[in-house]
Amino acid sequence: MSKQHTLYLADDRLLLVKSHANKKLLTVEASWQQQLPQGTILNGIINDTDALVDGLVQLKKQAKLSSTKVRLVIDSSQIMAKTLSVPLSLSAKETAGVVRTELSELDSGERDLVFDYTELPPTQQQELLCFGIERPLLAQITELFEKAGIKLSGITSALSSCVQMVQFLPQLANLSFILCVLDGQTVVTYLFAGGRYLMNARSRLITERGTPAVLGELLGRVSSMLQFSQSNKSAEPAQTVYFCGLEPNEEPGCRVIADTFHITAQPFPDVEQVAYNAHAGILLPEMFPMSGCMLHTKYKAVNFLEASSQSEVSSLEKKSGKLPWAVPGVLAGLVMLGWAVLLFGNYHLESQIKDVKAYTTDANNIDLNQQAQTTRSIISYYNAATAEANRAISILESNPQITAELLYRASSVFGDAGSILEYHYTASNNTIVYGCSVADYRSIPTIVERLSGIGDYWSVSYTGYTLNNQTGQYSFNLTCVLNEVA
Repeated sequence: MSKQHTLYLADDRLLLVKSHANKKLLTVEASWQQQLPQGTILNGIINDTDALVDGLVQLKKQAKLSSTKVRLVIDSSQIMAKTLSVPLSLSAKETAGVVRTELSELDSGERDLVFDYTELPPTQQQELLCFGIERPLLAQITELFEKAGIKLSGITSALSSCVQMVQFLPQLANLSFILCVLDGQTVVTYLFAGGRYLMNARSRLITERGTPAVLGELLGRVSSMLQFSQSNKSAEPAQTVYFCGLEPNEEPGCRVIADTFHITAQPFPDVEQVAYNAHAGILLPEMFPMSGCMLHTKYKAVNFLEASSQSEVSSLEKKSGKLPWAVPGVLAGLVMLGWAVLLFGNYHLESQIKDVKAYTTDANNIDLNQQAQTTRSIISYYNAATAEANRAISILESNPQITAELLYRASSVFGDAGSILEYHYTASNNTIVYGCSVADYRSIPTIVERLSGIGDYWSVSYTGYTLNNQTGQYSFNLTCVLNEVA
């Protein structure tokens, strides 16, 4: 049973955990933490490289790391994520190609991205959690860890890790719930339906940590997730909200969430699938974003470090864009083969014409032809009736229902820039209005462009934005005219 060192790059600290796992149990052996100066990391973006290197050096001394390799978990607003279903028959290379194509369509900036994915337990198809991250960001992280003298065995996503831990715990396997993970002033809210991940949203807390008022600030975020959960038809709506990373003085604030929405709201409970040695120094709720990648699993998990080292250039492209020398010869052979087929066809054409004339003048064949015309006439009546039925179906479908899939696609274009808080559909003009919020108003045009490109809407427009002084978020409306169903 091999031991593993996992490091989580949080906004306000570095967290290193030593663990080992088997198929049924994760055991935490030890942990170390190193605080970072305020502003060193914000939303997963490194703002002070010197402070981060100093923190890594101090953490290395604490844990007495020498040649030990560390698996890094990051949670950044710069990471693209999308769930995807692919046929079970696809090879690993084909699956990687599909992931690259799907995520490339969401990227409007033509950035240099590294793509990878985590396999989820398959149903009728293979379920994937796909990721895209900028290659320069990976290069920056790798360089900083090299400066600190820490060797990396891999780089993974906190989203992937959270989803893996949810799947590991039997009590969450079929549960619809909301998971709120607090990390300093950042909160990431995840929605699960029947144990399967649906979506997540990130926001910044304005309220100072350490008081029950922190939970009151999360009312809007939980309300938005509950709306999406209720619109999902594949599983029961969420009735539970779990919180990870709460401080002791914040826990009484769970009552605010519970009383407002008439649901269960509580800190994440103890589970028997996670054990702690005497020197563990940490519990699961404090390390939840990094816990999933410590597990023993038969499914592939995302590893940005490994994916970035793999060549994405095909063997043909490696030849400087030139055709191989054998291609002209192959083309010439195809031309000669075409001429041979044509000559052979002309040779038999005359005899085939004679056979056709003999067939069409035969009396029996003439009778059969008349019967066929009568049958075709009858069929035409049925075709006309079928066409009318199809037209009726088309009329019914031209007024589409607002489905969880439609809402999910709309929400996915926001990424970590913001979220949809509410929506209102008007059937008379086939229009849906989304009430949205973002941390930076400059991201609004990009969101509009992405929403216009997913193919659900005939037009997308937005109002002016306003600043909410309490939350620090910019509020605005998106007016979307839905496409008519063909």
